[in-house]
Amino acid sequence: MVTEKAIVDVRSQLVEVARDILAHSKADTIRPASGTMKLDSRLYSDQANHEKECQNLFKKIPLVLAASCELREPGQFQTMQIAGIPILLVRDKHGVAHAFLNSCTHRGAQLAKGEGSKARFTCPYHGWTFSQEGMLVAITLNDLFGDIDFKDYGLVSFPVTERAGLIWGTLDPSSSNDLDTFLQGFDMFLETFGLDSWRLAEKRILDGTNWKLAMEAHLEFYHLPVLHKNTFGPNTSNKALYYFWGPHQRLIQPTDSKANLADEHNLFKIADKPDEEWPTEAMTRGEWIIFPNVSINLFYDGGPGILISQVVPGANVNESQTIQTFLTADELEGDARTKVKDLSDFLELVVSQEDLATSEKQQQALQTGLLPEVTIGKNEAGIQHLHKWINEIVSTGALDQLLSYPGKWTAP
Repeated sequence: MVTEKAIVDVRSQLVEVARDILAHSKADTIRPASGTMKLDSRLYSDQANHEKECQNLFKKIPLVLAASCELREPGQFQTMQIAGIPILLVRDKHGVAHAFLNSCTHRGAQLAKGEGSKARFTCPYHGWTFSQEGMLVAITLNDLFGDIDFKDYGLVSFPVTERAGLIWGTLDPSSSNDLDTFLQGFDMFLETFGLDSWRLAEKRILDGTNWKLAMEAHLEFYHLPVLHKNTFGPNTSNKALYYFWGPHQRLIQPTDSKANLADEHNLFKIADKPDEEWPTEAMTRGEWIIFPNVSINLFYDGGPGILISQVVPGANVNESQTIQTFLTADELEGDARTKVKDLSDFLELVVSQEDLATSEKQQQALQTGLLPEVTIGKNEAGIQHLHKWINEIVSTGALDQLLSYPGKWTAP
């Protein structure tokens, strides 16, 4: 189903949410979910359920594959895997981004590894060669191989769109779900970050366990002063305000916890000014969640920066990767470059040695079947929201109907 792009009055909606944040901050309140949620622990350990998630979710809806600036120049490419699908991302000589199955159409060998720049892609098995646009352009010993039509042997291509400085793809070439239906204007908020012109600063890939356990750490602040007491500190706020946009969401602490923010970028420092004077940067703090598996965080160490965290499932229920991509508004040098490198090292440590290490132990316990269910608290509304949408999509597969939600902010 193809829909027209939703038009959203971004500033007025940001101001409305900012007022709500300030009101809760002044009253020292949050807006919890209506009740707790119990989840069958097999959702984290059952391979058959995992395969349904991969088939009905990760292979059907548009996913963020990379930031556009990761493929800044023609010929740049990178590889990745999502739900067991090997993917080759490349920007062609005309500046168009493509996503292909990273597999030679001769006999399925992997075509490329890692990242880099290439004018053409030659299979390391038998030497078949493909263009940046995925077309077969040459085969070894063509006269001896047999008569084939090159047009029938192009790489398997996935639908791709660039929007808000991100490369989006659907891992089913026949999928009818378009990006506008999926976002309903949510991308207009993402566009306020101006990612099109940003620069790739650092990238880390961290191995983890079940993708939902890894993703849930991005959806609540309840654990911050406990699990991260030695990294973020024991006085870090464990409260969150949630704002939902269909399956997507935004969460923010209702307190002034960003000591490293310049005053003009700190909503709590400019609260007494008329809202007409509130800059967009001050109203976009917090964590932005693109359903089902992406977190976007803004930071200000060494200059304005963004951390994009993609949690991608493996083929097996107990495998995932968290891809941390650090972007900066400008090309950094000297002390500014060192600060971003240090921050990247720090956040890699926090996620790998604290969040993912904890989820690995969770996975081990849940796989025993001795803990039949887990309970998600009222103050963990973001996790409840994630599972509500996963369940509806995976259990019904009715994506067109489920994703035709009204483009507006709602709350728990």
